[in-house]
Amino acid sequence: MTEKKRSDKTVNSSALFLAAYDKFIDYMICRRSISVYIPTTSDKESGIGATGTDSTHYITLNEIFSHVNITEKDSFIDIGCGTGRTLAFLLHKKAPCKICGVEFREKPAKIASEWSKRYDNVNVIYGDAFKIDFNNYNVFFLNRPFLPKTFMQFIMLLEQNLNHTVTFIYWVDQQSGFFLKNRSGWKMLYREMIFKLKGIQVAPVPQGFSVWTFNPAERKIQEQTF
Repeated sequence: MTEKKRSDKTVNSSALFLAAYDKFIDYMICRRSISVYIPTTSDKESGIGATGTDSTHYITLNEIFSHVNITEKDSFIDIGCGTGRTLAFLLHKKAPCKICGVEFREKPAKIASEWSKRYDNVNVIYGDAFKIDFNNYNVFFLNRPFLPKTFMQFIMLLEQNLNHTVTFIYWVDQQSGFFLKNRSGWKMLYREMIFKLKGIQVAPVPQGFSVWTFNPAERKIQEQTF
């Protein structure tokens, strides 16, 4: 067997395992598969708008959230939650907090709303993330929902309106995550590139995630200093 054929066989085996495992957890939590991809309709060249809707593998989410401690005092929101895979993961892990997702596309928002309505601690908002009062939440998750310029608009919105410290989890951060570096009030706690987990290829190319805190009070102090 050539090296290429061996590599292709490994990739195919990983894909089959991941699809089966994701489907198993989906049916256990959601009673249906929620692996749905909807491509972006935005202009990628301009850097403005939203990205496509995709479902992160549960094994990947497990690695990401192993670096975050969520308690019953927290309030979690997934910006651009799609069909709700991250919400389902938190339910699977029995996260003790309130869980919310916001999605502006009708089809994935409807799917997420329908399967999650039997869980009292989950709420799915079909609407514009730029019109939400984010002071109701202190743990944010983003799976690259925005193109770069829109991402920065969202960050500036948070900086202008948040009145308490938040944890900010950014999955697939290599396109826009660097915008947060050296920004007043922001502190990176952890960063990792993911390609294989436990010998299983979980992404077509290495993808990064980072965990940050944003402290608005510290931002004010830093801005006054400089």
